[in-house]
Amino acid sequence: MPQFRVERTIIANGGELLTIWARPVDQPIAAALQTEIQNEEIPLLSVLRDTLGDTRRENDVFRQLWVHTYARPRLLQKAAALVPFLYNGLRAEPRVRLTSPGPAIINLSDTDSSVWRRLFGSGIARVLIDQPLLKSSLHSYQRNFAAYRRSNLMRALTILSLYGNQRKDDSPFSEEELIRMQAQLSLTEKTFGGIVDKTRLLGFQEKQSASLHDTRGHNWELLRQQAEASGLYIEPLRLSETTITHALLWFPDDDRAGIESTNDRPFQGRFLNIKNPWRDERLRRWQGYAETKYFDPENRVLPSFVRNSRGVKMIPLALYGLDFDKIPALLIDFRDPGNPKRRELSGRLINDITSDVLSISRYGNVYYFLARSAFDLVTRRRGIDISQPSRVRSIAELKLLLSFGPNISKGLREQLDDGLQRLSVNPLENSSPAENKLALAQYKALLAYSHRLNGLPARLERERSAEAMPLVHRGLDAKLLRLANIVTLGHYTHHEKMTSELVQQLDNKRQLAYHIRYLREVAKSSPLIEVAWEMEKVLPSLRFIAENASARDNEAAKVVGAIFSRTEDFPAKDLCLSALKKIGNKLAIREMVRIYNDNAVATEWRNACAVYLGIAPHGRSRIGLSAESQTDLAGLP
Repeated sequence: MPQFRVERTIIANGGELLTIWARPVDQPIAAALQTEIQNEEIPLLSVLRDTLGDTRRENDVFRQLWVHTYARPRLLQKAAALVPFLYNGLRAEPRVRLTSPGPAIINLSDTDSSVWRRLFGSGIARVLIDQPLLKSSLHSYQRNFAAYRRSNLMRALTILSLYGNQRKDDSPFSEEELIRMQAQLSLTEKTFGGIVDKTRLLGFQEKQSASLHDTRGHNWELLRQQAEASGLYIEPLRLSETTITHALLWFPDDDRAGIESTNDRPFQGRFLNIKNPWRDERLRRWQGYAETKYFDPENRVLPSFVRNSRGVKMIPLALYGLDFDKIPALLIDFRDPGNPKRRELSGRLINDITSDVLSISRYGNVYYFLARSAFDLVTRRRGIDISQPSRVRSIAELKLLLSFGPNISKGLREQLDDGLQRLSVNPLENSSPAENKLALAQYKALLAYSHRLNGLPARLERERSAEAMPLVHRGLDAKLLRLANIVTLGHYTHHEKMTSELVQQLDNKRQLAYHIRYLREVAKSSPLIEVAWEMEKVLPSLRFIAENASARDNEAAKVVGAIFSRTEDFPAKDLCLSALKKIGNKLAIREMVRIYNDNAVATEWRNACAVYLGIAPHGRSRIGLSAESQTDLAGLP
C-alpha cells in the first residue's frame, strides 16, 4: 500500500482544506488516460476545517467532506437511474464543473439536519405521489442514488482507516479526529445515525472496528478451512499490512493430482457459491488468465522459484469479500461472471416487484409480512449473501485495492477490474479509470473554488453564522428556525451577523464541547483517573469548565461530577466543585447533593458542598435531601 500524504491549503476567513493523496499503481486503463495520470498522485478526499483563524485545536470544527470520486451524475445517468428494473452500469464520462466543486458527501458539523430533511422529504413524496409508474421511477432513482452515495461513503471510511494506520506524529489529523470522522461516516447511513450524541462517537467506532476485525478474521478462517478441505488454494488480498479485506480462491491445475480421482473430492458448493471445479472440464482446457505459483516439498507457497521448488499452474476461481457477518460474500466468479450479479439482484428484485409493481407494504399486508419475515430469518440464519450493505463496502475496498494494491500482477488486476465492472448494477456508478480522472478534475475545481473570496471562504462564513444561531435565539424561536430549515429541505437557513462578541461566544462554545468530550473519555477509562492519565493534562480542562461553563451546560455538570468521584487529586476535586457552582443548574445542584450524601467522600469535601449549597455542614443537620429540596436549592449561591 502506498504511503499517504496530506496537503494543507489555507482558506481565507479562518479555515484550511486538508486533502489526502496517494500514488496509484499501474492500472489497466486507456492509453490517453494513462499518459495523463501515470506516476501522478491521486487526490482521494478533502475535508474543510474551520479554525476560527487561530492555532488552537480545541476550537476547530470539521465541516464539509468531499470524496473526489463522488460527482454529479450526467443527464444520461440520471435518466437511466429513473428506469425501473434497469440493473446495469453505464460507460458514461462523469460531469465535472470547472467553476464549482463537486457535492460534499457529508457535512460533519451538521449531521442531524440531514436526518430530518431526509425523513420529511421521503414522507412528502410517499403522500403526494400515488401514480404507480411515477412512484416506481422515483423509488428506483432514490435507491440508485442512495447506493451511489453509500459506495463513496464506504470509500471515504476505508481511506481514513488506512491513513490512520499509517499516520505520523506530524499529521494534521489527530487520532481522535480520524476516529470521530469514521464514526460519523459509519452512522450517516443509519436512519437516526446523524443525531447520535457526539460524545458517544469514539465508543461507537471502537465497537465497529472490533466487530469488523472479528468478522473478517472469522470469514477468513472459514474460507481457509473450506479451501483446504476442497483441495483449493486461498490467497489473502490486503489493503494494509494488518488488514485482510478480500480472499482469492485458486484451482491447482496440477497433472500430478490425477484427473481420475478428482470427482471424489469433497466440495462445499453452498458455502463457496460456485460450481465444483473438480468436475468442470473447462478448467482442463483453460485459456484464460493463470499464474504459476511455486511450492516447497512440504507444499508451502514460495514467493518465487527456488531450487527444488515445484511450479503449479493456478487458475483463479473466485474473489470473496470478508465483511459479511455470516459467510464470505462472493464478488467475482471467473468462470460465471453473472453469478455474483444474480445473487445481488435476487433480493432487490423481490423488493422492487412487491413495493413498486404490487404496491405491497411489509407493514400493510399481514401475509406478506409473515412470508418476508420468514425469508429474512432463513437468509440470515443460513448466511446467504444477498442484498447486503457489506457488499457495498467490499466493492469500495476492492476499487481502492485495484488502484493502490502493489502486490497484484497486471494480468490479475485486469481480470479483477473486468469482474468489478460486470458486478455494477447502478447506472450512477463510474468505472475505476474514469474515477481517477474524475478525482483529479474535481480536486482542481475545489482548489480554484477555495481561492475565490465568494467561494469556499464565503461558504465557511455562512456555515459559521448558522452555527451561531442557537447562541442568539433560544427556546421557541430556535425551534421554529430549525423547523423552517427542515420543511424547506435545507434551502432556508437562518444566519446571524458575525460580530467579534459572537465569534468569542462561538469560540467558548467549541472549546467547552472539546473539554467535555475529553473529560468524558477520562472518566470512562479508569476507576481512579491518576492511574491512567496525567493530571497535568486533565486539570486545564477542568479549569476551563470552572471558568466558562454556564447553567445551560448539563453535560458539563455530569462529567465534572463523574471526575470528582474518580480522583483523589486535591486540585482536581477543588476545580470540580468550583465548576459545579459555576454551572449552578438543577443537575449541578443534584451532583453536589450526591457528593454531600456520599459517606465515602472526605468530610472536608462534603462540608465544602454544604457551603456551596447554603445548608448546615455535615454532622449537624439533615443528610438526605428530598427532590423538592434539591429543586429549591437551585437558586442558592
